[in-house]
Amino acid sequence: MSSELEGGGSSAGSPPRQPRCQRFSQCLNQQVAPDVLLESELMILALAAGINDATTFPDYRVFASNQTGNTALLAVRALGLAEDAIDLQNVGFSLGMFIIGGFCLGQLGHYFGRTRRSWLVVTNGIQTSLVLTAAALRKWVATSKHAPLRYFVISLLALASGGQVAMARTVNVPEITTAMVTSAYIDFFVDPRLLVADNRPRNRRGLFVIGLLVGSFIGAAAYREVEPAFGLLLAGLSKLCICVLVFFNRKETPREVEEETREAVPQRAAGQ
Repeated sequence: MSSELEGGGSSAGSPPRQPRCQRFSQCLNQQVAPDVLLESELMILALAAGINDATTFPDYRVFASNQTGNTALLAVRALGLAEDAIDLQNVGFSLGMFIIGGFCLGQLGHYFGRTRRSWLVVTNGIQTSLVLTAAALRKWVATSKHAPLRYFVISLLALASGGQVAMARTVNVPEITTAMVTSAYIDFFVDPRLLVADNRPRNRRGLFVIGLLVGSFIGAAAYREVEPAFGLLLAGLSKLCICVLVFFNRKETPREVEEETREAVPQRAAGQ
């Protein structure tokens, strides 16, 4: 009996129980499966993206996540149009930092394992810290839309958004980008199985659009009824929830891993 207790309390005939630290390490090294929980987590991130953009656009006339809009604004302002409505520097900082965030965190994800639990915790932790820092700056430092430190607020949010989209595009749920919604609208309505009851890609796209829309309303309401920093705080707390929820994702089965290896990255055009 004493030998069993020394081995971790296992009963006769059963394998000894692994130390807690070893089990935790194995958990961190697991690849997470593209199941309903992961879809729900991406929906929460889409909600956060909507909050970010709805909170930043009224003051800075720029999007932190929606770089399609920023690309158009960049061309309009560069040609001398809408000078009073668009700040070229704001647009440049947002677009540039979004690209840097997507590149750096996207490439690091390929190196460490894009669906590895430990990497998902780290990348979401980085994004959360960036958004919460931006919220603090917006609250206590860059309190005016013309404050010089507004560039830091915009840059931090865009950097986090780039990392978020890079992560979302590489976790085998191509229908939920968490930010760019234009293609989701079209993919939803051109789906040949649109009216089929069991259609998971359609459901993902529809819920993604709803999540982004709801987040945008939350961000706009937070801006109008409370203050911009409160909206950014909500976005940061939403992302913080993902850092915790990732520990509850189930690991991929061997079959899912085999199917994943057949797909190229970036993923199928169906999710673009």
